[in-house]
Amino acid sequence: MMRRRTRRILILLVVFVIAALIVRYALRGPTIAADSYLVLEIGGSYAEAPPQDIFGRLLRRETRTVLDLLNLIRTARADNRIKGMIAKISSLEIGWAKTQDLRDALLDFKQSGKTLVALLQPESGSNQEYYLATASDRIYLSPDVTTPLTGLSAQFVFLGGLWGKLDIEMDVEKIGQYKTAGDTLAAREMTPAHREMADSLLDSVDGQFISGLATARRLEAASLRNLIDQAPVSPANFESAHLSDGTKHLQDIHDELGGEQTPLVPMEDYAHVDPKSLGLDTGPRIAVVFAAGLITSGESGSSFQGETVGADSLTDALKEAAEDAETRAIILRIDSPGGSALASDAVWRATQHARKSKPLIVSMSDVAGSGGYYIAAGANRIVAQPGTLTGSIGVVMARPNLRGLLGRMGINTETLRRGKFADLDSTLTPLTPAGREKLVAQIDHIYDVFVARVTSGRTMTAERVDEIGRGRVWTGAQARENGLVDQLGGFMAAVQAAKEAAGIAAAEEVELTYFPEPKTFLERISQIVDARVIDTIPVTWLQPLRLLLLPFQDGSLLALMPEVIEID
Repeated sequence: MMRRRTRRILILLVVFVIAALIVRYALRGPTIAADSYLVLEIGGSYAEAPPQDIFGRLLRRETRTVLDLLNLIRTARADNRIKGMIAKISSLEIGWAKTQDLRDALLDFKQSGKTLVALLQPESGSNQEYYLATASDRIYLSPDVTTPLTGLSAQFVFLGGLWGKLDIEMDVEKIGQYKTAGDTLAAREMTPAHREMADSLLDSVDGQFISGLATARRLEAASLRNLIDQAPVSPANFESAHLSDGTKHLQDIHDELGGEQTPLVPMEDYAHVDPKSLGLDTGPRIAVVFAAGLITSGESGSSFQGETVGADSLTDALKEAAEDAETRAIILRIDSPGGSALASDAVWRATQHARKSKPLIVSMSDVAGSGGYYIAAGANRIVAQPGTLTGSIGVVMARPNLRGLLGRMGINTETLRRGKFADLDSTLTPLTPAGREKLVAQIDHIYDVFVARVTSGRTMTAERVDEIGRGRVWTGAQARENGLVDQLGGFMAAVQAAKEAAGIAAAEEVELTYFPEPKTFLERISQIVDARVIDTIPVTWLQPLRLLLLPFQDGSLLALMPEVIEID
């Protein structure tokens, strides 16, 4: 035992010495020649989490984050050695709000007077990718890319016909005709209310999409829609419609910019540039706390259904940020479809304690619905992108009875109880009419509390909250109109709002700190040595299965919006 411990300590010491030497070298930063072009590679998924620190980059174990990319673009904007940027855009696995966040950053880069060129090279349909590319001065398609514009669509999965085939009795109750998480579980097709809401969301995002393209390419919306209806078209036809500037490879673009006379800086090298060396990320402190994933009780973590936001972890992080003497304001960055009503209320209470000492600004990412909106409702200010999905003020209860399925497999069950409703939460007994009344009373109560939280946070009447609630999902643009959101914009807009609330001048730089504080280098090395680091498994393609597991969550009262609202 002693020998094993000594060996482990020696391994840690050797790794630490090697890492210290690497860090010392890395802190010098890369050599950037004058009039260089940064080659920025954008594609795949981006997590809502603190940006990588130098240790994370060295270990190469961390997930790429939205803030990594936003900070990189912002650093390049301030760097006088960077003359311009080539954005290589491949297939994205993010929602519209994150796409708009990245597009805003690229537009800000271009407004500095620097050149921005986009090279579009997605594997398949690429509406979002093209929308992002339109922030640039020139758009080139990779020669093997077909037309990027095919139009937007939204698909929905209904499980109502499944349960009978499995001998499962599925009881679903919900508050609000728009609480479609209940519909997708129990119904076989869209209700009129569900279709109304889905069409409204699709129209809102489509309007943002077409407007952004038309403005960027100086075209009429009608001509854009006509081209979309003709898709797919050849790259040549796409260019003739003034939607691109031709087809090129990266080398062709480099030649156009000056060839060997124009140095190119790879993104992975430029990531080592310290923003502080350019005067960025200094000054008063603003805390950033992330709430990304399903909201649950206990500690944050990951499961088969994806990342979870533990109420205990989030409460501790908010408390730590609020008690930090140097912190002037707190940004709560939310990317969550909701989850446990009980856990959501615990987080809401933590936000109320935090804002007693510091201004609290909510920044919404792709999704901040149901429980995600619940925890946002008490903030001093809510900032969302036009394409954010939010609202869904409502509650759903799903109670499966698995006795028939188990019986089919030869498994018998018996239930003994002391108390008329002792088996109310059981998944092995049918729901009685009296039991249903009890459960409906519970979700009525949760909904009333939800409405009260929104009423106090948004200074609305309960009647008004119920009118725009009833489980209805809104885009950020719609939520701004109905009062659920204060301001449209991305993460950097939330930073500006936090500065204003804290009395910090708009032009003054601020230092962003993240709570809870990241693990130290030695702690992360120790995790690797002990084989405790678990990589997150992408589960985007498992959305229907994630929905299938909804009724079997711990606890039956959920403030949850349907995760399968995807517009692409």
